[in-house]
Amino acid sequence: MKKIFNLLAAAACVLSLQAQTVTVTPNGSVCSVTVDGTTYDNVPVTVQEGINLAVVNRDGVSLLVRYTDANTVAVNGTVNGQPFEYASPAVTAYAKTFQIPNSDFEEWHSVGSNRQEPGAEGSTYSWHGFGTCFGSYAGTARGLGSLTKGEHYKGNNCAVIKSANAFIYVANGTMTTGRLQAGSMSPSNFNNHSEMDINKDYTTVKNDDGLSQYGPFYTLLKLNAKPDAIKSSVKVELENTSDMASVSAAITDGTYYQEPQDQPYTNVAASAKNEALSNNKAWTDYTLPFSYNEGVEAKAIMVTFSTSSTPGGGSVGDKVSIDDVELIYNAAISNIALNGVTLEGFNFDAATKTYDLTYSGVALNLTAENFDVTTEGQSAMVVKNVENLGGGNYRVVIAVTSPDFKNHALYTINVNFNPITGKAYILGDVNGIGWHANNGVEMSTEDQKVYTAHVTTASENNYFRFTTELANDDDAGAWAYIMPYNIGAMSANQSIAKADYGVALPLGEWGTENNFILPAGEWNFTLDMEARTLTVTNAFNPITGKVYILGDVNDNGGWHANKGVEMSTEDQKIYTAEVTTAGSGYHNFSFTTELANDDDQGAWAYILPYRFGAKGDNSDPSYRIDGVDLNKAMELGDWGTTRNYCLEAGKWNFTIDMEARTLTVTKAALLGDINGDGKIDVTDVNVVVNIILGKDSKDNYPNADTDGNGTVDVTDVNAVVNIILGKN
Repeated sequence: MKKIFNLLAAAACVLSLQAQTVTVTPNGSVCSVTVDGTTYDNVPVTVQEGINLAVVNRDGVSLLVRYTDANTVAVNGTVNGQPFEYASPAVTAYAKTFQIPNSDFEEWHSVGSNRQEPGAEGSTYSWHGFGTCFGSYAGTARGLGSLTKGEHYKGNNCAVIKSANAFIYVANGTMTTGRLQAGSMSPSNFNNHSEMDINKDYTTVKNDDGLSQYGPFYTLLKLNAKPDAIKSSVKVELENTSDMASVSAAITDGTYYQEPQDQPYTNVAASAKNEALSNNKAWTDYTLPFSYNEGVEAKAIMVTFSTSSTPGGGSVGDKVSIDDVELIYNAAISNIALNGVTLEGFNFDAATKTYDLTYSGVALNLTAENFDVTTEGQSAMVVKNVENLGGGNYRVVIAVTSPDFKNHALYTINVNFNPITGKAYILGDVNGIGWHANNGVEMSTEDQKVYTAHVTTASENNYFRFTTELANDDDAGAWAYIMPYNIGAMSANQSIAKADYGVALPLGEWGTENNFILPAGEWNFTLDMEARTLTVTNAFNPITGKVYILGDVNDNGGWHANKGVEMSTEDQKIYTAEVTTAGSGYHNFSFTTELANDDDQGAWAYILPYRFGAKGDNSDPSYRIDGVDLNKAMELGDWGTTRNYCLEAGKWNFTIDMEARTLTVTKAALLGDINGDGKIDVTDVNVVVNIILGKDSKDNYPNADTDGNGTVDVTDVNAVVNIILGKN
């Protein structure tokens, strides 16, 4: 992992993809990029290790352009949402310079009688076996024929190393990018090894026998690039299934190094090793990550394959096939931080490469230096392009590429300024203020996230929106000044209906004139700047602690705004009353928690917000309470409605539950109606007589004590008879 921060300068190239062309022209620390005839100026250029990096991200074009010269160009990205990729023929050749030459093992050359090693005649020879070894026993080792050309499963050539019989020992089959020394008959002697030293002159070494012409016996890393892993296809075929083959790779500063090590070496920058290549007898891809040591220059690499991880181990006839050895250079982004703070919400493995970042407070003055980029890849190269769109808004492009142009990633971050100033004002028809660019109702806040206000509206339709900034004046220029700070509804003139009360309504975009509309009333506003919502609740509370019955009940004299039957309560939650609806037919009534002083039209308008009755639309004037509704909690209607209940003539008990918002109506007992059939007649007299004679029990007829003296006797008979005769 590492962090890269630099922005540097430029070069030029021309490239094409079918009918599309891209031209890059340098101009100091920036360049102009022309994509299919459209030119984008002032594109910053980064130069790293001789590679020029430029990013275009405007008007539907998002491209990472990488080049070393006019002939070596790679482009990746999108144009109008469509993938755009290009690599000049020279890019393929350039990418190979980051690899160990001849690692596909397609070409072979002669190194003496009946001996071959990988590489075309006259090329750079990078892979070596015992055919080019030196040392006291070099002559014997060269005759073992332990490195040969084989056939890969894809039908291409590969390299094959084989173990051989060396007198009483097993000579491991070995191939290396360094040079092999056969200096001892004992396999475990350190004079038997592979070695690398970029400064060593093998022409002066005993037993070289002129084979140094098939060098060099080392591989330099391109531009000191650091590979992250080494990959190869390997097939292991060992005589003893418990044995293991091995592969090792060491990156050094170029000074002398050997394996097996005869001492601790401090010149190793990185190493990768697998000493347990199993006897799979099938082609298998192995990827070994490099582990790096700090402070050591990475200059050269030595890779060694062996049929056994133990010198002299294994069996005669062991064979390992090797093909397509590749150095991997990773290029990915694992973290992006703005001013030291990690940007949340990024998924660097996902296909999405565009992110939106919204910030509030003071507008930022961003440059590439504000962004810290953590990459995955020892040699990953980063380019950062920050484009100021004005008003605190930016388009940021961060791209990463591997030095061989093989891997890349490009991210676009749209940085959007949210003009939160720490204050919020209501503009428009609230609290009698009206529309002014320099005056509004300031909302309260404790955390500069959630803002609240208690407001009143007086007209039938009241328009309003919000701003986080007020102007000093109230002219056209003042309105233009505060416009970027204005925020309101999602669409123009959005009415807030009753169904919207208490609902978090989404806010629209900043810098718009979309108003909300409310009727006359008293309201609580809650503005959540983080959730970007407005919640409106009706602040009018019609609960006064009293409830009155309006209408045709208890000889109230009909309908009066200043007169009603007051209901009883002990807790200002449950209200009760015994009422009488006299005469014939049905009688209307509703409720109010406030009475007026007068009984004119204005008085009715005054008490309207306090009124409630049956549930339903006011266009349907009344709800008739029939037998099925008795003794049942009926749901009350909304406040401010005039829909009535109606009841037939009789005596009733009303119970209103103000918390549950229900009305329950039950029949009240009639004096003299002993048997409870709703009538007073001779059958009620007979019940009283039977109780007196002991033929029935007064417990079955709680209304039998008509005169209320505590006993049922002949006086109760007289009382019922008098009621029947109309005398009582």
